[in-house]
Amino acid sequence: MIKSACAGVHGVTVSIVQGEKPTIGVPYTCDSVLERFVRHAGGPITISTVSPVDKPAAAGVMLELNTDPRASEFEDMSEWVARQLQPKLPGQLAGAASSSSPTSQGLSAEPGSYEVQFLCDGAADVEFSVASWTGAEVLSQMSIPCNGNVFKAPVELRTRGAEFSMVPSSGTKTRYAFKLVPNP
Repeated sequence: MIKSACAGVHGVTVSIVQGEKPTIGVPYTCDSVLERFVRHAGGPITISTVSPVDKPAAAGVMLELNTDPRASEFEDMSEWVARQLQPKLPGQLAGAASSSSPTSQGLSAEPGSYEVQFLCDGAADVEFSVASWTGAEVLSQMSIPCNGNVFKAPVELRTRGAEFSMVPSSGTKTRYAFKLVPNP
């Protein structure tokens, strides 16, 4: 289990390298703690954090044995996301999260027109919204069913950065996959 927290900036990206496998980049916001289950069969593992802006920031990362048997049910999020939101589209920015309580995740998107794609699994439904990093509403809060269908909506980012907010119904452990796809 990888746990990380940060301060001083809006969010950071945790990069995970396991031996010869491709680097996994996991962005998260500094108002939450990242907890990520990683299958690791041994060998070297390198973890680093990178702030998306040139400002002083602090981050801590901890790697520990998984003591929660439920974590293996929520396998590596990058694998789950890769199966859900296909195909991978040019210029897309993707993210994922899992939580049984309100959570948010940011994507470092440039201003422009995008299509939001969102999928959830676990709870019956979630309250979902998107805001800019400056706090402006991009997609107003709405209830999205977690029924295997991908929710899609056009959005316009007027400033850099998008913050995805999810609140699962009834406190159920839920996983989320989302991406921003540039509109031509």
